[in-house]
Amino acid sequence: EEFKSIKKFEKLFKDYGMNNFFLGGSGADIAPLENGNNVLAGLRPDSQRYFDYHHAANDTFETINKRELELGAAAMTSLIYLVDQYGF
Repeated sequence: EEFKSIKKFEKLFKDYGMNNFFLGGSGADIAPLENGNNVLAGLRPDSQRYFDYHHAANDTFETINKRELELGAAAMTSLIYLVDQYGF
């Protein structure tokens, strides 16, 4: 199963606090991409400030915390790289 294969990378993310890999709950933003033949991965940011803006009128690109966006992008890029290099 793909999840077990991806889970082996979890330890590589521990030092960055991004090592909570779990199956299911991909979220409303990417759920429409599910077709039974692909693997979805989502990033769950620290919720402490997440809903200050999320789905509010001021939920715009300009209000994004640049550093948190960069960290999230780095995490997802790292996961994609590992899957590309080592497969499932």
